[in-house]
Amino acid sequence: MPPNGRAGEDGATAQRLLDAAAHEFALHGFQAGRIRDIVDAAGANLAAVNYHFGGKEGLYQATLAHLARRARDEWPFDSPELRAMPPEDQLRAFVRVMLMRYLGGPKASPLSRILAHELLDPTPAFGQILKGVSQPQWARLVQIVRDLLGPRASEDDVSLATLSTASQWVFFLFGRRMFEAVFPALATDPDVVDRLVDHIAFSSIAAMRATRERLEAAPATSRPPRRRAPAEGTEKRRGTAKGEAKDRRI
Repeated sequence: MPPNGRAGEDGATAQRLLDAAAHEFALHGFQAGRIRDIVDAAGANLAAVNYHFGGKEGLYQATLAHLARRARDEWPFDSPELRAMPPEDQLRAFVRVMLMRYLGGPKASPLSRILAHELLDPTPAFGQILKGVSQPQWARLVQIVRDLLGPRASEDDVSLATLSTASQWVFFLFGRRMFEAVFPALATDPDVVDRLVDHIAFSSIAAMRATRERLEAAPATSRPPRRRAPAEGTEKRRGTAKGEAKDRRI
């Protein structure tokens, strides 16, 4: 069913517009993307964009939602079956999902390319992408990393290991063409995704095992305190205390 719920020819037109918009916005981003090129590619007219989506911004938001749904369906990164696996296997599965999105076809997925545009030149829809696409992925990866590092890992330990692990595939969001130019033999290997999954998972898991061993070998009293978010109202109380102290000085 198309995003506006219409069936028949209306629904087919809306879907063609979404597919054409995904291609156009992936190539040029929101600002430089041309509605005229989208409607021409979709075999529609300018009025159809307003009719189905309320304009360019509405079409962009609907395209993001459409691509996010498709990515979740094609490459799901979370499920009860995945969570039942050992954390090492969960990480391998997660790495595979991300690499398939960036390298799993002859071209990067439209959603990945649109995300790259948004990171370089954010639009008001950036929050939609962050909430609907990026935050759930980061939260899932953080949980996997936390399980691998063990209970003695601080929030900073988890954050650093998460960033280090993710950086190994985030490179391909922007650097796919460089990868293909500098390492053509590897880039054209039909098993490139499998090889990268093995490499990233192996190196990341080895690093986290070493970190866990170090943390568990250290006496609890020798470790720096675990960083925690301030309790609700703490900042307000601090501000009040500072104000009272200032009044006393006056």
